[in-house]
Amino acid sequence: MNESQPSSPLANNIRTWRERRGMSVSALAREAGISKSTVSELERGNGNPSLDTLWALAKTLHVSLGGLFIGQAGVGETEFKRLVEAPVIAREGDAFIAQLMAGWRNSGEVEVSIVTLAANAHRDSRGNAPGVVERVICVEGLVEVGPDGAAVLLAPGDMLTFRADQAHLYHARENGGRLVVIQQYPSAV
Repeated sequence: MNESQPSSPLANNIRTWRERRGMSVSALAREAGISKSTVSELERGNGNPSLDTLWALAKTLHVSLGGLFIGQAGVGETEFKRLVEAPVIAREGDAFIAQLMAGWRNSGEVEVSIVTLAANAHRDSRGNAPGVVERVICVEGLVEVGPDGAAVLLAPGDMLTFRADQAHLYHARENGGRLVVIQQYPSAV
């Protein structure tokens, strides 16, 4: 692994946030109460940190726990994420598993809706207000979602993020489906 190019969002984000805060590896380790070698290994993309270690780093760097795991996709980019690819941020055996699907900063309004589609239901949207970003998580069934010409078939646990200020669609397959839809509106100017 190339040390100058960390391969995971966790490795990249720890280094990026440490550098933004003007901290050395030693200073971050000291303030977080963990070893310097642990910080160095994590920045190289090595190691399997405990939840306590991750919380200590997030608190010291003044970022959310999720902020340590999120790749830096640009606003308005379409991003498809399968649940099986989402990083585990907390785990207690098989009894409790938390996987991070998304995180974002927002200065505008956020709406969360549950959308239920009957078998073979199809809905077209001409697009929302300018700047609206939509995150859709499939919780049941198979549903095709996304911008016209670039829609993706979502299975339970999959998530699609896209600019919703363009024409987009929702199309359930033969058994219908259920979605969690999060719409992020930009702040008013």
